[in-house]
Amino acid sequence: RLEVIMMQKRFSQLGGLQLDRDARALVSHFSVMTQRTVRDKFARLTQMATILNLEKVSEILDFWGENSGPMTWRLTPAEVRRVLGLRVDFKPEAISALKL
Repeated sequence: RLEVIMMQKRFSQLGGLQLDRDARALVSHFSVMTQRTVRDKFARLTQMATILNLEKVSEILDFWGENSGPMTWRLTPAEVRRVLGLRVDFKPEAISALKL
């Protein structure tokens, strides 16, 4: 549900930072409440918040593909482009030019 609501909004860089903080707070809160792991349940939301927190479009390449390290992306390339498109200050041309 959070993803659906989030995908209907537009974000500035400051909004992306706030979303990242809020997502971390949610994960922390639910981690304390249960013995089960909740990080995997919030993985997509956390990755979306990370994308919205970038300073420029090209920074996604520092996290994507062979640069992702041990992290497994739960988002498809199309979803990554869609999330990048939620940022008011990212140009659509720069997003579509990415090689994901």
